[in-house]
Amino acid sequence: MGLFNRFTEKPKDYDCMKRFDELLSEVQGLYVYHTNKNFMEYLQKLKNEPDNIPIKPMELFVDTLEVILANKTNFNSDNYLNIMRRAESIYKDIFVYDEKTPDFDLLRIIFIEIFDENGIAARNLFNEELFDTFKNKYNYITFMKTLLLDMKSSEIMYDLVQYALRVRSTFIDDDLYTANLKFVANRMLTSADRQLVFEYESKKVERMAGFYSISENDVAQTEKQLVEANTLLKQSVDVLEQVDKKAAQLTRIMNDTIGAITDISKRETDIISAKANSAREDINAAYNSFLEEQRQEVILQKEVLLDQIFKESETKLSELRHMSRAIAATATSELSRINAETSNAIDKISTYMNNEDMEKALSMAEQNEALLSKINKLEILNDKNIAILEKNLDEEREKAEAVSAPQNSMGVTTVSYATPTVALPETNPLPIPEVNPLLDQSIPFEQRFKIVMEEKKRREEAGEHFHKMFDDVVIALMEDANPYMIGPSGCGKTYMVKQIASILNMDFIDIGYINEEYDILGFQTATGGYSTPNFYRCYKYGIIAFCDELDNGNSRATVKLNSFLSNNKDASYNFPNGENVKRHNNFRIIAAGNTAGNGADANYNTREKIEESVQQRFMPVYVGYDNYVEGKILKDYPDWYEFIVMFRDGTDAWGSMNDTSAAGIITTRDTAKIKRYLDNKSFDMGKILDYEFIQTKDMEYLAFLASHMKGKLAEHPKATEIFAMFEEKVNELRQTGGRR
Repeated sequence: MGLFNRFTEKPKDYDCMKRFDELLSEVQGLYVYHTNKNFMEYLQKLKNEPDNIPIKPMELFVDTLEVILANKTNFNSDNYLNIMRRAESIYKDIFVYDEKTPDFDLLRIIFIEIFDENGIAARNLFNEELFDTFKNKYNYITFMKTLLLDMKSSEIMYDLVQYALRVRSTFIDDDLYTANLKFVANRMLTSADRQLVFEYESKKVERMAGFYSISENDVAQTEKQLVEANTLLKQSVDVLEQVDKKAAQLTRIMNDTIGAITDISKRETDIISAKANSAREDINAAYNSFLEEQRQEVILQKEVLLDQIFKESETKLSELRHMSRAIAATATSELSRINAETSNAIDKISTYMNNEDMEKALSMAEQNEALLSKINKLEILNDKNIAILEKNLDEEREKAEAVSAPQNSMGVTTVSYATPTVALPETNPLPIPEVNPLLDQSIPFEQRFKIVMEEKKRREEAGEHFHKMFDDVVIALMEDANPYMIGPSGCGKTYMVKQIASILNMDFIDIGYINEEYDILGFQTATGGYSTPNFYRCYKYGIIAFCDELDNGNSRATVKLNSFLSNNKDASYNFPNGENVKRHNNFRIIAAGNTAGNGADANYNTREKIEESVQQRFMPVYVGYDNYVEGKILKDYPDWYEFIVMFRDGTDAWGSMNDTSAAGIITTRDTAKIKRYLDNKSFDMGKILDYEFIQTKDMEYLAFLASHMKGKLAEHPKATEIFAMFEEKVNELRQTGGRR
């Protein structure tokens, strides 16, 4: 009778202990005591302590022992103990829940057959990973018996297991899966290159199942592009509507402006024509003497020589138009200095008005929100622009009247009109500041750093809080090492920059993320002026340039920073306005980002990889959440502080378990909001838990957090009441299937 039939039904009233005694006597009769004393001691101990038998039930243990003792072809008395230990290990792999393991009776038969004569255990071919891939475990035995026919089967075992793990998900039918494994095993046994068989057959199966080899990077990039495309599509529709509205508004504004200028021009033309008719004879008589007098004054003042005082009355309209264009250019230049982006916005809107490069405008949908904001500003400024034009024209008219005051020897009053000139940027540059002593490299660093630390201590005693990484970042800045702060959103990076600038008695400018080169260099405007960027001012006047979200910018544009990261005290740069600007000794660059600069991750999936040459010029400083700072923020609410510590510990555990960054973490910024709610008594405990800790998180994530935090509650007893409400809310969601 075969083993399968032998153990199909469990004998009734079978005395397992009696069989155990018989087998023990059989072992003693084989003189195993003299050859393997440890095995005898192992059996004797299990007989005296049957509850400690590792293979359960006892009947299965006895059956296993009986089969091993009967298999003298493969197992000898010297190796019985090792075989039993191996049997215990295989038992744990197969019977995960001991006797309560599903399909126990079938698995029991399979377990015994593993130790049958010339079986799987005899060849040491049992593999837990391969065993788990079979839904029908008897198919595993059938497959392994086929594999046992070849003596080289152990040589292909590793490659075969890797193949099985790779292709298992492509098979729904267990029998087809078994047949495929037999085929591939035979090919590996007969092939000189098993790896080639592995790659060829696995790819063939994947293609048959509709799978194709796509790298994780390609998948991530595709997903990123899909998200961006969906976002772009939605934004493009909205932006198109907004652009149409703004274009109509801008057309109306431009028409109103042109109308106003036309009215002003007509009015001024009439005035000038009247004056010209009345002064023509006087001007002709006094022209030669007046020209000589004015020539000396022009030379002394180094002004542009007037080409002519007056022409025929029919040329006055042309002069007035020239004057209007110059005044408009002056106003445009002034607006450029007020807002470095306005000229660029005007050019882009003009492009939209002419229906040119519309596709480019749609491709820059991510910048449209900022563009629309600038258009709104332009609408507001335009009214001021008209007022400025009118005021400038009035001033020019008054100047013209004032110039007419001189009289010739005959007592005739003369009139002179000057063409206005366009003001260039940086005509009145600021004074270059002195070197900050705290940044002066000629002063020993220890002395400078001691002053900074004393000021920090004074502020701490006054109640100000500092992040634990503050010292490292300020040292890097003082040493001109270009620190790059890496940390999640809301951990206090921007606030730390403000503290550093304050404690060093310096100004800083947040230049934002760098999207184009002109964000650093500025650009020449259409009127010949220069749009001065904030970075130019930092470089020239010794201000801290804060490049926030460095990893969210355009990597091609960010490379331009390399020209300013050399830290050479004698460095200079030729900006687009033609000015060679010397690097101020106080100039420093500090950057921040949510990633290490290696590209997108699970939480920040739109980040670009920072070019390697830029990374090498920055010093990375990891700035995480600081429980000490948050403890100071919530010093009046220790129960909430301990709850936040427990919650964050839970999110960290979730991230470690899933090998990713946890979503929905509580930031330092969130902690400050919670304190504000508590101080103002605006939201109660339940609302704070809903809005800051529960909403936007899925049910599985919340259940894990509640379970993990419960295990930490003994370490944070002050948070007991808050956790009780949190757990109650999570349980309610679980009962309703996550419906809120």
